[in-house]
Amino acid sequence: MNENDVLNAPETEVKKTKRKPNGLDLAAKIMSVIVAFVIWIYAVNTEATLYEKTVAGVNVNIENIPSGFSIISGHGFTAEVKVKGKRADVLSLTAADITAYADASSCVESGLSALPISVDLPANISLSDVYPSSISVYFGVTISKQLPITISLKNYTLESDYVIEKSTPEIAFVTVTGPSDELARVSEARVTLEPGHITSSLTASGSVVLYDTAGNVYSNPYVSCSVSDVVVRVEVQTYRTVPLSVAFKYGYFTPNNSDISIEPGELRLKGNAEELEKIDKLTITTLDETDIDDDVVLISDINLPDNVVSADGIDSVKISVKHKNTTRRTFAVSNIRLDNLNEGKKYKLSSDAVNVTLRGDIGEYFSYFDESDITVVLDMKNYNDLKGNVKVPAEILINNESSSTMIYAVGSYSVSLTLE
Repeated sequence: MNENDVLNAPETEVKKTKRKPNGLDLAAKIMSVIVAFVIWIYAVNTEATLYEKTVAGVNVNIENIPSGFSIISGHGFTAEVKVKGKRADVLSLTAADITAYADASSCVESGLSALPISVDLPANISLSDVYPSSISVYFGVTISKQLPITISLKNYTLESDYVIEKSTPEIAFVTVTGPSDELARVSEARVTLEPGHITSSLTASGSVVLYDTAGNVYSNPYVSCSVSDVVVRVEVQTYRTVPLSVAFKYGYFTPNNSDISIEPGELRLKGNAEELEKIDKLTITTLDETDIDDDVVLISDINLPDNVVSADGIDSVKISVKHKNTTRRTFAVSNIRLDNLNEGKKYKLSSDAVNVTLRGDIGEYFSYFDESDITVVLDMKNYNDLKGNVKVPAEILINNESSSTMIYAVGSYSVSLTLE
């Protein structure tokens, strides 16, 4: 068959054969892909393969600040740190894992200094670059000053008729230390409390916060305060109006024989609620009836319990005493008795009688009263070893047989005598 025969042969005579794929070929291809992936994973994680990453927001600490110096400006810097290492190690690295710092030990004078940034990294991680490479820090001279602690109360309510008298911190001052230029801006150390509903005095603790001259919160990591928290005593007081009264030493004054008035008749008190609850009335003074011979007006100071004051500033009262339905009579009493005198002790009275004034209810009984019903008693217990002229206080005894008539001696008495 020649060439033309072949060309002219029927198409059906030309047979083409194709190779069918088998299962082994497909498995080989899949295996090749898996092997290639494993090789790629190994390649990217092998020690010889390095990966780079930039970590932003790394805090820069300033270390080895010379004694006597403080940072005025330059704190709070952050840096961008470019690192390299194994991919897994680098990808897991965060800003918290990196330590960046500037060494200030070479600074010898105040002013602006440029400090290079150094970086410490975890093992197997190396540094490629840090930006910025240095920071500018302004150093100032360190000083200290004292500030009084002020108390601010917020978000509270009070019981009706209650007032906050004072808020007292357990310490009066704090010491603030830092750069002189910065301390000039600090004007107040304040403790703010939010006690809520207040029903009585209380004790609470609060944080000390510094404020600048403009009234804004002041914060600087290189300005320190001697204390961070302070205990505060908040004194809460209320009011109470109580009647005023007087007491009597012997009980001689009664509504039938005297009129006693007090001006003012009541007093508005201010103090701790616990203390005021104990006071139903206030006794101003105790009157000695024997010292009040006639009608009189007395001025008496008001003595109040601790932690209680007069809300209106009243510190004294006027006490008026008026006698009624009584009269006075004076007797020359010769019945003088010496008690507790040693046996054999000799004496001589300077007078045979003592004038004694009595006040009694007006009536027939007192009108017939005489000196025989009166005895002047001298207690000589402390005079037995004495000699010469002495004056001994006298007690007046009255033989009053009436249960309805008040009779008592007015004034004080003594007797002069000579002891041998």
